[in-house]
Amino acid sequence: MQALRQAATSRLAAAAACSSCQPVASSWIAAAQQLQQAAGYAKKSGGESMDNRLKSVLSMLEPRDVDEVELSPEDHADATRRAKEYSRLKMAAHRAWQADLSTKLNLKRAAIAALPEHLRAAAEKPDYEPFPLTRQMWNETPPIEGFGEGAASTQAAGARRLGTKHRK
Repeated sequence: MQALRQAATSRLAAAAACSSCQPVASSWIAAAQQLQQAAGYAKKSGGESMDNRLKSVLSMLEPRDVDEVELSPEDHADATRRAKEYSRLKMAAHRAWQADLSTKLNLKRAAIAALPEHLRAAAEKPDYEPFPLTRQMWNETPPIEGFGEGAASTQAAGARRLGTKHRK
C-alpha cells in the first residue's frame, strides 16, 4: 500500500507540473485520494476532518481547572517555614558567590594597578582570542604531592642520573 501511495504521489506531482495535463491531473487527484482513504491517511466518510483534529489538539493545550488541595494550618505553616528557610539558604549562597566574585575583581584591579605603566596598558586590553582547540588538560589523576621535587633538588645540586650509574 505504501508503494502504491508513493507511486500515485509522484505521478500526481508530474501531472500537476504539466499545464496541458490538467484533466489528467484531476483524475490522478481522485485516485490519490482513494488510495489515501484506503490506507487510512485521508478523511473517510463519517471521520473527523482536519478542523476537528485541530480543535481537539487545541483543546488539549488549554489550561485545565486544578482541584485545590486542602492543607491543614500545621501543614501550611510547615511548608511556609521550609520555603522561607530554602530562600534564606539560597540567598546566603548567592551573596557568598557575589562576595567571592567581587573579591576576585578587586584583586585583579589591584594587581593591574601594581604593574608598571608599559605593562598596565597591555594588561587592561581585553583578550578575545579563543583557547586553542587542541590544548591538553590532565584530569585523569589528581596531582601527586611532592612529585618532581626530588628531581628538582638533584638538578639544583648538579647531580644527574644516567641509567643506574650516578655521575657528577
